[in-house]
Amino acid sequence: MTLNSGSSIYFLGIGGTGMASVAGLCAEAGYRVFGSDAGVYPPMSTMLADLKIPVKTPLSPENVKDLSADLVVIANVLSRGNPELEAVLAKGLPTTSFPQLLGDLFLRQRTTCVVAGTHGKTTTTSLLSHVLNELGEDPSFVIGGIPRNFPRSFRLGKSPLFVIEGDEYDTAYFDKGPKFLHYHPTHLILNNLEFDHADIYPNLEAITSQFVKLAKLVSDPRCIIANVDDEGIRNVIKQAGVSDKVTRVSTLGITAGAQVKVGRHSAVPDGAGGQVWTATLETNALGNFEVKTQLSGRHNLANIAQVVGCLISLQQRGDLKNQLSGSRIASAIRSFLNVQRRLDLLASVGGIDIYEDFAHHPTAVRLVIEGFRAVYPQKRLVIAFEPRSASQRRNVFQQAFAEALSLADRVFIGECMQDQRIPPEQRMNTEQLQKAIGSKAECFSTNLDLEKSLMAALTPGDAVIFMSSGSFSGVQHRLAAHLQQDKKNVRLHF
Repeated sequence: MTLNSGSSIYFLGIGGTGMASVAGLCAEAGYRVFGSDAGVYPPMSTMLADLKIPVKTPLSPENVKDLSADLVVIANVLSRGNPELEAVLAKGLPTTSFPQLLGDLFLRQRTTCVVAGTHGKTTTTSLLSHVLNELGEDPSFVIGGIPRNFPRSFRLGKSPLFVIEGDEYDTAYFDKGPKFLHYHPTHLILNNLEFDHADIYPNLEAITSQFVKLAKLVSDPRCIIANVDDEGIRNVIKQAGVSDKVTRVSTLGITAGAQVKVGRHSAVPDGAGGQVWTATLETNALGNFEVKTQLSGRHNLANIAQVVGCLISLQQRGDLKNQLSGSRIASAIRSFLNVQRRLDLLASVGGIDIYEDFAHHPTAVRLVIEGFRAVYPQKRLVIAFEPRSASQRRNVFQQAFAEALSLADRVFIGECMQDQRIPPEQRMNTEQLQKAIGSKAECFSTNLDLEKSLMAALTPGDAVIFMSSGSFSGVQHRLAAHLQQDKKNVRLHF
């Protein structure tokens, strides 16, 4: 791929988080960027507008009738038969995917830190980027969410360091391999591994094989930061033949001999509906030091330990211009403000707290609930759950979701949009999910029905966590607004 400064790049499907971020990165690098999508919505629409990147909507062959571009980047949500895509292909313009573009233009020549795993990628990528920035390293980054410590989900920094979220989802209709195989990892965080993405992977073994390929891309196995307390990751490094060479992180404090280990930890309320977790990190390179964080749950202590392991790996390879210390790392971690939609407190009025979380996998649901319970055991915990992702709309995780959601006091199950591409016998059945949870659960055919029932059921002392990888039809924000407008009521009525 040969592009010069000022070359034009057209992003077909520019509105997704990854596509929009890479488009913004290209604009910062001096390329002429424009694109189209079926629809573009905040926050990506706002970001693209701020960057003065022209966007055409909806998708249509008319958008590219007179298109003259040096390269067309095609989003992985588009497939053959899409009219605008077919028009692009008919013109014979050179095409690529955004992971391939990212790897070729930005990552191949840099010191790249790739964060991979089933859970915690976005938080860990954001945290590592933030800590490096606080340490004065000025990294570039691309994050698959909205980080609160930065104005955008991407940045082109001045240092050779580049931090990127390594997504195992497929790349494009013409490249069914995972995105992360394009990212040229110098350092690689392997956080955890479970079965996920049931729409493209038949089983855990299929995902594991892709992670093994990723691990083998790292030239120095010592630069692989592996969570050795996770069975899935132990299998990856074993199959890659690097078990005794990686930087070993004991994120649960289980494995002896790890270079980084989570020690004693505790959690308390912060007095404003949030949490403060304190943990001792035991490291060979930096000694033991204490960290405090607003991030909730032991899974986030695991994310922090992985970041510390990566920082040590960077220092040992000579990739940092500034010297590390436990106190400087702890200070940077304390100032981390997380990513949007990770147990966000939307409202706290009349003794009722409303939170929003992205939880997309049964393990993530369980960890969020357990972390909240550890800090607020006295609250009645209500979970509003919307099965929205491709995997959630399949029944492969139905029993696991039932077990995780059963840890709450009340469960309100929202609408599960039908995907006709999923065979009926493989679809999530929310009525069966409700029965598996028991009498504490209710399921609803529409999110509006859930909203009415939930508003009538809440009382002071309740905490409600909305869990969805989608919008949940805006129920959480309407409920938060209702609370704030009706502060005098001790019980809500729809």
